Amino acid sequence: MIPVYSISKPFLAQAVLELGLPLDSAIGEHLPQLAPAYAKRTLGTLLNHTSGLADYGFLKEYHAAVEAREPAWSRAELLERCLVFPHTFVGFQYSNIGYLLLVMLVEEQTGLEYFEALQQLVFGRLNIDGFVKWQAQTNVVPGYDPRWVYSGTFLSDPLKVAPAVAKLAKHRHETLGIGAGQVAVPHENTGFDAPTYNYGFMTDAPLNFDRPQFVGHGGGGPGFGLMALVNTETWQGKLEFATEGWNQTEAITRLRAALTV
Repeated sequence: MIPVYSISKPFLAQAVLELGLPLDSAIGEHLPQLAPAYAKRTLGTLLNHTSGLADYGFLKEYHAAVEAREPAWSRAELLERCLVFPHTFVGFQYSNIGYLLLVMLVEEQTGLEYFEALQQLVFGRLNIDGFVKWQAQTNVVPGYDPRWVYSGTFLSDPLKVAPAVAKLAKHRHETLGIGAGQVAVPHENTGFDAPTYNYGFMTDAPLNFDRPQFVGHGGGGPGFGLMALVNTETWQGKLEFATEGWNQTEAITRLRAALTV
């Protein structure tokens, strides 16, 4: 088993979509306990990282605590610490804080913990297997508390990741549309020709293009770096992961080549 880290995001995004809540509604309408800085963000902008929120990865003390293998802070403490940021980004800004709020939303709406909610809303409905709950330390990443991944993650059989991402991508294409929510990603040297992001998927296509040729997601954390990519013309997917020397841009380039043969 391996940790998928942020490859979990497309599945969480799908769980949010399955709830059927208005994407233009503010997260605070559903989670009234949130501080105003968080409460005003809409579900749609949280899903595609355009809410203006910063990322908790900007906290130096977060990285220091993870490196020291300390127990994870509570969600409340993490959100309180992150109020130090102005949260005024414009356009795409990858935010694990935003996806933590979506985890909290799914749990509130279902009455289930994160993994069980995904099992009910996504894995079960799409007949996806091979994923395992990861909320306690294991020998997969010795000494690491997986609750540091506030945006949610789980373990997987490596052979199950790419087929699951491909199945999810095809389902999205056949329902909401694989290009829904697409926004530009203003980063160079990503491995994509036209890097974009939609509701939980990294995509490769110009804006307003209904069917990006490549969709997927990367992930990384202590011990592992990963990238899962799907060709939407064939619905074939591949996963690449490494335990050291990881470079996501190079992985995307290799995966694109492998999926176009």
